[in-house]
Amino acid sequence: MDATRWSLILAAANGDRGRRDEFTRCYAPVARAWLSARWRAPAARDDVDDAVQEVLLDCVREGGALQRVDAGRDGGFRAFFSGIVRRVALKFEAKRARRERGREVASSLELVADEATLSKLFDREYALAVVRQAHAVHRRDAEAAGPDALRRVELLRLRFEEELPIRTIAARLGLDASEAHRMYARARREFRLALREVVREREAAGDERVDAACDELLGMLA
Repeated sequence: MDATRWSLILAAANGDRGRRDEFTRCYAPVARAWLSARWRAPAARDDVDDAVQEVLLDCVREGGALQRVDAGRDGGFRAFFSGIVRRVALKFEAKRARRERGREVASSLELVADEATLSKLFDREYALAVVRQAHAVHRRDAEAAGPDALRRVELLRLRFEEELPIRTIAARLGLDASEAHRMYARARREFRLALREVVREREAAGDERVDAACDELLGMLA
């Protein structure tokens, strides 16, 4: 695995506290959203916090999952992380089934949501997590570049977070329409570079695979 192309995973696996914290901030919400959707009954949802903690511990502990990750696996890290979350979920469900044996309560299997829906939800939450990181990188780079770059970040935020049309954004920012469209095009290119940087940290892959992964992630949010 090339450390320049798998840096977040390698650093977190090797005990870098800052990168472990970044890994946790990025992926804990993904695990939480999936487990919350899978465990619908209130009694089962009580296990969500513990299960999320176990997923993260399984990833970053010494000898944990991140040290066993296969960089060439189909689906990249998304598929690998999905497997970890599912394995922890099954472990908790087995424990719950043993606790409930002989009692008049819903079985663990009755608490599980539709697998196809869960798979789609996991992919979307994973994509959101990566895109949030890309937005942070985009803003970081813009802050270093100056006010014009930050203005482009704001333009992109207004377009995608508030879903405003370009003509409305132009009026709000005091731009003419043609200038706003040029800024929008440049902002999209800059965001794409930030997204590539984030994806490269999570995928041991060359440029072609990174571009394909970016397109795949954005497609999950369409």
